[in-house]
Parts: sequence; C-alpha cells; structure tokens
Amino acid sequence: MMPREVWLEGAWLLGLWTAAALLLLLSVRRVMRRWPEVAYALLQAGFYALPLGLLAYGLRLMLLPEVALWRTEPPEVLVWLGTQVVSAPAEGGSAQGLVAVGQLALFVWLLGVAVRLASLGVRWVRLRRYLRRCRPAPPELAAEVAEMAERLGLRRPVRLLVGGRVPFSMGGRRPTVVVPEPALSDPQARRPMLWHELVHLQRRDFRAQLGEELVLTLFWFHPLLWGYRRRLELLREVLCDRAVLAARIASPAGYARLLLTTLLQAQRAPELSLSLLRKSTLKQRMEAMMQPVQSLAPRRVRLLLLGALIGLTGLLACTDVPDTPVQSQTEATTAQAAGKVLESPEELQGVVMPELIGGLQALYEKIHYPEAAREQGIEGRVIVSFVVDETGRVRDARVVRGVHEALDQAVLQALQEVRFKPAQKDGLPVAVRMALPVVFQLGENAAK
Repeated sequence: MMPREVWLEGAWLLGLWTAAALLLLLSVRRVMRRWPEVAYALLQAGFYALPLGLLAYGLRLMLLPEVALWRTEPPEVLVWLGTQVVSAPAEGGSAQGLVAVGQLALFVWLLGVAVRLASLGVRWVRLRRYLRRCRPAPPELAAEVAEMAERLGLRRPVRLLVGGRVPFSMGGRRPTVVVPEPALSDPQARRPMLWHELVHLQRRDFRAQLGEELVLTLFWFHPLLWGYRRRLELLREVLCDRAVLAARIASPAGYARLLLTTLLQAQRAPELSLSLLRKSTLKQRMEAMMQPVQSLAPRRVRLLLLGALIGLTGLLACTDVPDTPVQSQTEATTAQAAGKVLESPEELQGVVMPELIGGLQALYEKIHYPEAAREQGIEGRVIVSFVVDETGRVRDARVVRGVHEALDQAVLQALQEVRFKPAQKDGLPVAVRMALPVVFQLGENAAK
C-alpha cells in the first residue's frame, strides 16, 4: 500500500496540471477568432498532454510507490542510512476501505470504457448503413471532385456518394465524401460544400477524430477532455470554412446562407448526430469567417506545441524524484574544529562515515508499528535527522518530515537504542549529521 503522502502530493500535482489545462481551454477563446490555426494547435496539444500527465503519474505510482514527488529534505541532510520499511497486518476498516474504494473505482472505469466502446460500435454500424443507402455520384460530378482534390494535393482518389440531407466526409484507406441530393443541381451550393469536405480530408481530420475518440474512451471520466473535444470539433469546421473563403469558392454572405440551409436540413436528419450544426456553434463559425484569413503554418505550430506540452508533462510528473536513499561518501574539503558537527559536502570530504553496530537489521528490529496507528490505518514515510557524535551515540534527533506522532516517536525511540561506530577523519573521531527514512505501510503482503 502506498504512503498517504504520495497520494496527497500526487493529487496536488494532478490538480495543478488540470488547472493549467482549464486555463488553456478558457483563454483560447480569444485566440480562436483571429488565429484559429494557433488555437487549434494549442487545444490539440493540451488535449493529449492532459491524459499523458495522468499516465505519467500512474507510472510513477507503479515504479516508485514509496517516494514522494518532490525532494522535501533540507539541504543539510546529506548522509543517509538505507530506507527502512516497517510493515504490519492491516486492522480496522481504513486500509480495507481504501482497497474497496480502489476496486469500485476500477469497476466504474471499466464500465465507462465498455459503454463508450458500445456507443462507438453503434455509431459505426449506423454510419455504414447510411453509406449503403447512398449512391455513386454521376461521372461529371466525380470528375469535378477529382479536379478539386488535385488542387488540394490529395493523393488518394476520393469516392463521391450522393444521399441524405447533410454533407460529410471520412478518411482512411478510401476517402469518401457524401453530398445531399439537392446539391447536384445547384453548383453555387455544391462547390463550397465539396471544397469544405475535401479540406477535411486534406487536413486528415478523420484521423484526429479517431485519436480523440480513443483518448475519450480511456479517460471518459475527465470533464475537461470533453470540453477540449467540443472546441476542437468547432475549430476544425472553422478552419475549413475559412479555407473555402480563402480559395474564393464562395462569398461570405453566400456561404453563410449555405450554412443556414444545411442547419435546417440537419435538423431533419436524425440518422447522423452532427453536433456542429447547432445554432450556438453556427453563430461562432460565422463570426470566425468574418475575421481576416491569416495563415501561421498550422501543422508546424501544432507539432511544436504538442512537443512542448508533452515535454512539460513528463517534466512536471517526474520532477526531482529522490531515489531510495543510500549511504553516500560525500566529496568536498574542510578542516573541522573539535566538537563540530560535520554536515556540509565540503566538511564531509575524506570522512569515513559511521557504521551502525549490528547493521540495519539491528535498527529494524527496534522499530515497531504503533498499535494506535495500525488500528487507524495510518501509514506514510517518516524522515528523521540526527547526529552521530564522537562516541557513536545518537543525539539531536529530530523529525524532518513526519506522518503521525506515534510513527514519529517510534523512529526516534529506536534511534536512541542503537549505537554506531563513530565517523573518522584523519584518524580522529568526528560528529556527523545523518538522516533516516522509515516507510510505515500496512498490509499482510507488504515487503519488509
């Protein structure tokens, strides 16, 4: 079972990371109107960096379950004894309750994943049925799409289908565009519609949507990810709208009328759930269309931001992890006065460090798990600083980092009952300051 301090510091770290993600989501609204490419790059990077932070912390819990997230020991504590792990069978309901809560959380997560997978399966079946009801486009219309696709630099041939009431596209091995039947006889509506969907294919938006669905399936419980996904969907449409206007395929007024018509048609198309054709998002799309078209190399910006945020995620999740303390022979130089306690790196150079008489096992046998702490399910990591004087006795022992008074006193009491072979410098005994970390953990299978 992991120390409580690890959970608390981990919760603080994840809360900080989530707050940063929320701030990014809220602040990107101002960027969206003028620089939608930058806003999309920021949101896409944040969307993937947020779950990566959760994964990084989960990996930390599996690989380093007994260490805190940040180095909290004071700088003077430089010489360590090996970590002691004191375990005891868990009694009372605290530890068992934590296990039950963990099992319940795992069950709820798996249930959510199963529901998401079932929902995606149903949507895929409905989409396949929808496509089967469509018919191939006439040859002249297919030739028009091929010419437009060539202008956009699409390498794979695009399959064009006619049917339904709303246009949409999907990528993959066989890129497909579906246009409604009325568009066949209206070139002014058809060309902007086709260009918009072909830009989706050019941008590989279908792959982006699949990646987002995968993340949402695994992290369905995080509300911020859903907010990010809605904003990303809107920005994809905005960028394609602006591409239509930039290519002068349609005028802003004519394209706005086309969007309104598409909205009315979508309300009568229950077979496709197109959330981007709601009135609220339509207003935002029209506002974004009226802004000057500015290109800032969106793909390059997106890659740079994604790399920066992923790097920040790993740095924040694994910042300054203290390894399991080991006895260190420090290297620095100093001349010590008689009776002085050596503790800085300079003072400890050339010092032969104290040796615990009987080894660490002698100390371990004297540390007992307090009954009161065991019954209450209290566990954690206690760090004690102390001085081994010239006679090998322990003095000036104090708790650097405590968990509970009973656990702290158990370590202090054990230190008073052991003796050391004193440290030596130039053949003379000297006093040095050392530190001892002791991990108290409950559970019958806890390692000793």
